Amino acid sequence: MIKSVTAALLLSVLLTASPVNAIDNEAVMRCLLREVLAALTCKTTDDFRFVGKRDEVYVFNAHYAAKFTEFYCQVFDRDVVVTSKAWQGNMGSARINYESQPGCMTATVNSPWAECHVPKIVQCCGSD
Repeated sequence: MIKSVTAALLLSVLLTASPVNAIDNEAVMRCLLREVLAALTCKTTDDFRFVGKRDEVYVFNAHYAAKFTEFYCQVFDRDVVVTSKAWQGNMGSARINYESQPGCMTATVNSPWAECHVPKIVQCCGSD
């Protein structure tokens, strides 16, 4: 009798449980930041390698300006600030929209001094 009740309770919990959100927001953010970097530098996203995260700053590496260079992306709520020693004090920026569609993020990139200075919208989506 106790086994039957336990099995019934377990079955009811499994059937009524909501599906777990499988979207990895951190992976979507890294993807979006690579898209932002590509938009700022006229490179492809494959050119940028994620190195790690230091004190909430995403660090990427790419062959840029005839050598391997680090790019630093810091996210402040909806604003992204991109810096690199190769840019000699200049910064790039983007504005994030977290609600473009479920599991997706978009960013508006507009940096008039960068190599690719045409405003651009980039997007990355996670999977369910």
